[in-house]
Amino acid sequence: MFDLLPGPLGTFANFLVIALGFGSIIFIHELGHFVAAKWAGIRVLAFSIGFGNVLVSYRKGIGFRKGSSDAEYRKLTYGTDESDQSDESDRPEISPTEYRLSMLPLGGYVKMLGQEDLNPDATSEAPDSYQNCPVGKRMVVICAGVVMNMIMAAILFIVVFMVGLQSLPAQVGFISEGSPAAKAVAVDYPELAPGLQRGDEIISINNKAVYSFEDILPEIAMASKDTHATILVQRPGIETPITFETIPTKSEFNGLLEIGISPALSTTLKSVNTPAERRLWAMSSKEFGMDGLEPNDRFVSVNGQPITSPFDVLDTAKAKPNQPVTIEIQRGSEHFEHTIEQVPALQTDLVQVGEQVQAVHHILGLTGVMMVNPYAAPEDTKQGLQPGDIFARIGTVEYPSISEGITTIRAHKGQSLDLVVLREDQRVKLTVEVTPAGTIGFYQAMSTTHTNLVSQPAKFVRPAENDEIEGSEATQLVTPPAYNLIEYPGSRMIAVGDSPITTLRDVPKGILRTIDDAYDAGEETFIIPITLELPLPIQPDGSIPTTTVELTIDQAQIQTIRDLGTTLPGDVAMVNMFQYAQVIVKADGPVDAIARGMSKSRRVMIQTYITFLRLFEGSVKVEHLKGPVGIAHIGTQIASQGWVWVLFFMALISVNLAVINFLPLPIVDGGQFLMLVYEWIRGKPVPIVVQNVATMAGLLMIGTIFLYVTFNDVKTLFGL
Repeated sequence: MFDLLPGPLGTFANFLVIALGFGSIIFIHELGHFVAAKWAGIRVLAFSIGFGNVLVSYRKGIGFRKGSSDAEYRKLTYGTDESDQSDESDRPEISPTEYRLSMLPLGGYVKMLGQEDLNPDATSEAPDSYQNCPVGKRMVVICAGVVMNMIMAAILFIVVFMVGLQSLPAQVGFISEGSPAAKAVAVDYPELAPGLQRGDEIISINNKAVYSFEDILPEIAMASKDTHATILVQRPGIETPITFETIPTKSEFNGLLEIGISPALSTTLKSVNTPAERRLWAMSSKEFGMDGLEPNDRFVSVNGQPITSPFDVLDTAKAKPNQPVTIEIQRGSEHFEHTIEQVPALQTDLVQVGEQVQAVHHILGLTGVMMVNPYAAPEDTKQGLQPGDIFARIGTVEYPSISEGITTIRAHKGQSLDLVVLREDQRVKLTVEVTPAGTIGFYQAMSTTHTNLVSQPAKFVRPAENDEIEGSEATQLVTPPAYNLIEYPGSRMIAVGDSPITTLRDVPKGILRTIDDAYDAGEETFIIPITLELPLPIQPDGSIPTTTVELTIDQAQIQTIRDLGTTLPGDVAMVNMFQYAQVIVKADGPVDAIARGMSKSRRVMIQTYITFLRLFEGSVKVEHLKGPVGIAHIGTQIASQGWVWVLFFMALISVNLAVINFLPLPIVDGGQFLMLVYEWIRGKPVPIVVQNVATMAGLLMIGTIFLYVTFNDVKTLFGL
């Protein structure tokens, strides 16, 4: 919203906008309680925005005062400033309600006679007290704040969708191989091949309409485990929508159900806003063969053919193996060509890295050694590391793969760690400090495409082959052919058969040359001699120790190597250089805006409840939650995108506030409502002792969570 203001000034202005929005949400919530209490005939003693000391107050019959007018009111109406205000006032022209602006603008409250959330003992026998109001009316009073927040959210969503919100289109971009989306079956078009396709527009999921990609992921996450999800899709070239069915599986990354799709991408390269982003851009562009291109450049065509997605570039390269790809680039009003040479392709699999998995490039399990990205800027390599350094040792692990290296570093969080790196054929010793986040300050890469060094092969994580349980989330560890081939990590592969090896990209060609005659003769098994230069001391005669090992592979593995062909540098990772496609999500009219607003409110509300469910299941952790600091930080970023996004963000917060307030926890509205249900059933209130214990327990729990998430928010904010 204030993105034109310079640096910190713009951030502060955005923070003020978000703070004002929070204040408005709280005001509406408390206004609901206040109006309902007036309707129910309960005497309202105070209506405050904020907590703590009263800065300014207003009371009808007395006027504005600095601080609170309570003492003055009691003296005027009861003759003493020590009165508890339980009796009827003798001065009806003076209102019993004080409107307050308090010091800490982190919330607000309505103080009713005989009802204080933090003091269950504050009861009253006055006829217009909270206790003497019928239970049904008290239920309305307790629910009114939540209802007002839901109404506010719905109205904000309606305004947003009437104006139009820039969002990701509900369109399939990338589909993960072997994912539920790739296996989805068209139930009404049996002649269609299984799987969603790039460019498919998703209309609804489980009969719930989706209007943007942001709606898709929550709907899938809300699906029941091991149950088919019904996905209605409009596919280009097919007139009527297609109904697909598939079973979502649990994500390896966040534990939520997913179907393995990502948003559609535009053909415009990402923009950069900071020097750090500029350096990251320069590193990635060199790595992917796009050195010389600039942020916001647009890809117009590839080899003379117009394109609509960066995946079209990869498809063109695959269709023309070994041939360079020529791209027409638009930069402002200028058009020019950029050529990218293809390179031998590698296999891609997942390896376990701590509790997560990470993709690695390999050949039959052979991978390089973890290194500092050689294209990184010196400013982004810390503690004595330099771009191009290859890790010869991390702790006690020699020549680690990327999974071994990251796991070892993370295991030393907050500790010192000894390293040895190869730098221009010299061994350099370093001692670094590992941050509490488990980092030492470098952009990682693998030597796979830079040298002929090899690390110890790892087992791959793949979906379990289980035909009995469709959509099974089980995984298995797969042993690659080269798993036991490397006795000494850090060996250099200098030849495959008679073919010299400069980098591991040369290995497929060496294998195919070696088995060429035997493959044509129809043999089933092949033995490939591989010459390794060992990381051992030089012999007395000055020679470097070498050995020849044998790699045994079969016909299927040879076919896998044959099918690799060539690709662009970076392969699929190059699409990360592009901006997401954007559309304006706008309602067709007021009725459609109301429908979309109510749908979004429902979706956010259920998603919030599911977050708490996942929290208890363990798939979402407390550190993933956001407290006031984290929400304010996100809010300031959103505010820079314009006032429509601010309204949208406030609507989300309003729904979440309503949901959290109505959880069955002491001291929030949901806990109060449960106590009223008890009173309605038993005919008497919950004992004061129980209320006190529940209040203290609830206050302790919420206070602990508040402090914990705020601590994590601050750590994240400062990168600790």
